[in-house]
Amino acid sequence: MIPKFYKINNPIPFFNILPKEWQNLIVPYWSIFKNSATIYVLKENNTIIAGGIVFSKNHPHKNEFEISNDYLYKLSYFYIGYVWVIPSKRNQQLASKWLLSLKTKHPKQKYWLTIEEFSLASFYKKNGFELLKESSNPFLKEWLLTYIP
Repeated sequence: MIPKFYKINNPIPFFNILPKEWQNLIVPYWSIFKNSATIYVLKENNTIIAGGIVFSKNHPHKNEFEISNDYLYKLSYFYIGYVWVIPSKRNQQLASKWLLSLKTKHPKQKYWLTIEEFSLASFYKKNGFELLKESSNPFLKEWLLTYIP
């Protein structure tokens, strides 16, 4: 079955598939961000198998590197965070399908995101993102990638 891409209004089913550490980062703060964030998911047999959150103005738990790049919001970029595929559905290119569906739904939208594992850079580059910069903190390496349609 081909997964379908949906915008959801009730965040709880998506939050429930996230790792506990991620739930602790977003659930207690959702009321602050829910009016400037949209959750998109992939469903198979009416079950969420993957998803992510798109933030249009601000996002939670920003570190120094992300704060220094907040100017991207003013340039009409949206931030992509909490992209997750359930473990039983990994290696089926669902994260790529999610990104493609998002870009198809909003063909003129620019996006930015940060990664803490450089190995993810090749995945995002394969999906049309470009590496923009690297953090200068030697103890917390991060990379910022952007997508411009």
